[in-house]
Amino acid sequence: MNVFQLNYDTRLKSWYDLRTSLVEADTQTKCIEVDKWWQRAPLVTHYLHPIDLHVWPGPWDLLNDNEYCQLARGLGMIYTLLLLGVDNIDFCLGTDDNSEDVALVLVDSAKYVMNYWPDMVVNINLQEFKFTDTLDLQELKKKI
Repeated sequence: MNVFQLNYDTRLKSWYDLRTSLVEADTQTKCIEVDKWWQRAPLVTHYLHPIDLHVWPGPWDLLNDNEYCQLARGLGMIYTLLLLGVDNIDFCLGTDDNSEDVALVLVDSAKYVMNYWPDMVVNINLQEFKFTDTLDLQELKKKI
């Protein structure tokens, strides 16, 4: 069953279990597993707006709200990675080669690309994307 269709306490426990299971993992494993967990979140068209970053929900509020657009799903990935000690993260907005909007989580100088297609964390060619903005993660770090 999809954890995002269950109650808040169940989502919170599953998210805690994910983080606990990855504490000793290498960065690649953390990125793959975090992306896999968050890819199950059902997406809505709009929930967060990049201009409102200063009022975006913290990690526990995000799980409680349980509403995810591409930005919110990427935000969940970022919070999870930060709590796992991964901090070489960029949050980039742009379009892909089909002119679809993307909100990519780039880890370790884009060695790992998250929040795009499921099971596609490694070996993604960034030349397929046109980036328009990179969000400052300092505000997000304060919410943890």
